[in-house]
Amino acid sequence: MPKKDLSMIALVFFLTRCFFNLYTFTNLFSFLITASIILLLLLILKKIKFTINNSLGKWLYFLSLLFIFVIILTNAVNFININYFRYENYFSVALSLIIISYIIGKDKIKTISSISEIFLFIFIFIAILISIGLLSLIQVDNYKDFTNINKITTSILPYLIIFIFFYLRKNNITIGYLLGVSSSFFDIILLIGCLGNKLPLTYSYPGISILKTITFFNFINHLDKLFSFIYLFEYTITLALIINIMKKIIKKESI
Repeated sequence: MPKKDLSMIALVFFLTRCFFNLYTFTNLFSFLITASIILLLLLILKKIKFTINNSLGKWLYFLSLLFIFVIILTNAVNFININYFRYENYFSVALSLIIISYIIGKDKIKTISSISEIFLFIFIFIAILISIGLLSLIQVDNYKDFTNINKITTSILPYLIIFIFFYLRKNNITIGYLLGVSSSFFDIILLIGCLGNKLPLTYSYPGISILKTITFFNFINHLDKLFSFIYLFEYTITLALIINIMKKIIKKESI
């Protein structure tokens, strides 16, 4: 795979956004510290030369990926039920996600990353629309409570991306990670600016709730649907990638 492959950058971009969306950052310093530590770990990973060849190491890695898969699948199912269904339907939604992720992930990573590259351009278009729609709602005073150094919190969830980065470490993943982090940080800036103290209280995907109230140029009034579409893609492509890696472990390929 080429060192500077836009498709791989796009894959890591969505992968990064997915993992950072697993946790609600209510402090900007918390986000920056977490992002910096992961970047440091990523740079260390890229220097690692060894591979996991023994069975015990591979199965421990497999179980770690399975644990991450369940976490992301649970978040994805909750997201779909909250935003698309009136009644909770966990089993059929989870089964559908697993099947779709398997279909996407059963091929080579090059195929998964190529799909990500296509969606990257769609994301850019949607992100521009959303940014324009939300900028007018930002209130500067809302940032005060989110820059308090004494309220720094953390979570293990974003750090789980390191397990995926270990497998992708030989590819150009640094640029994709930095772009994904920048995009997630910009999302948080917009949400805090619009919601302020309401952010921690209303977080069942508050960005979507905000976008339901916005009409763009009087003809685009479903930005929330576009935004939820991005969330769904991030979840699905991440699940597909994890399935792809687990399949290679089962086939006893080098990791």
